[in-house]
Amino acid sequence: MVPDTPHPARPPWHALDAGPRQHRDARSPVPAILVVLAGILLAVLLGLLVGARVGSLTIAGTLAVAGTWRAVAPGGPAGLAIRSRGFDVFLCWSAATVVAVLALSAPGV
Repeated sequence: MVPDTPHPARPPWHALDAGPRQHRDARSPVPAILVVLAGILLAVLLGLLVGARVGSLTIAGTLAVAGTWRAVAPGGPAGLAIRSRGFDVFLCWSAATVVAVLALSAPGV
């Protein structure tokens, strides 16, 4: 009597149905890109029409909004979620602070 030989294991890529897959819709980076692009365009327009200080403060505001959005969004907005949440928020808020300080302290701006 010959014992039953087990069937060799087949790799999952050979199986017709590897099982149920969780399909998540990929988040679109378009909303985050549009918000940042609108902030930059507004900063350029204000910088040309009103003054460089107002344009620079608008850039600082845009960075602050991006950092806040990254801090409070559950998964982080696609397009702004690059690294860890803490690092992204720190980078946006610190850049916003530096730009705002420079805009307010630069002479003749």
